[in-house]
Amino acid sequence: GLMDMASASSIVTDSAAASSSWGGGARVKNGSLNISPSGEENLPIWQKFKLKGKKAGCVTTVPITHATPAGFTVALKSRNDQAAIAEDYLRIGYDVLLGGGQKYFSAEHRKDKKDLYTAFENKNYTVAKTKDALKNIDKSKKILGVFDIDALPYAIDRKQSPELIKNIPTLAEMTEVAINQMKDHKEGFVLQVESGKVDWAAHANDVSALIHEQLQFDDALAVAIKFAEQDQNTLVVITTDHGNAN
Repeated sequence: GLMDMASASSIVTDSAAASSSWGGGARVKNGSLNISPSGEENLPIWQKFKLKGKKAGCVTTVPITHATPAGFTVALKSRNDQAAIAEDYLRIGYDVLLGGGQKYFSAEHRKDKKDLYTAFENKNYTVAKTKDALKNIDKSKKILGVFDIDALPYAIDRKQSPELIKNIPTLAEMTEVAINQMKDHKEGFVLQVESGKVDWAAHANDVSALIHEQLQFDDALAVAIKFAEQDQNTLVVITTDHGNAN
């Protein structure tokens, strides 16, 4: 298949416009999430699936509130308002949210001092902040897993640190947890998995970091395809959202 992911406002497409074209089915201006150029909200595809009774989740190696997962899940004027995106996730009630971004959930770091971790727990979420906590989750609850203050460490750096290996899950590990959490739901599920720091490494022209992030995506892909082959009723779509830094 071929799909035009272009921004409505620039020859260079940013993550918000790219993800919104996937997640909302229409072009939007750079920086906005599922808000049309004339100002109307486009209903994101993950909300459409939720309305049909399916479970829905997102997994990423950058903040879970970042532009790519947000493009599938929320409609907001600015991708930069990640604190508001975190609140939208709570309001909509997504089933699995795994990545970084503690500064958008913690009362200690949010400007409004709201404690979103407690708010999520009060809405039947298990909150995990370490890899060990992710291993011991309650399947009857939804999951919010936030494993670093901002993005997760680069895979190439994680491999050099026993502490990071112990505390920070890999993309493949998060993907496996997400699938296991939702796979038995009778109406099915949708899951977006992003190796988000590929993009950050490309912006930094950090070739070795980029390669290891792409390899980490391959590992997560293996988890998804293994499940799809066993399940015999799951579609796996593999794509990039947009490119940068050549």
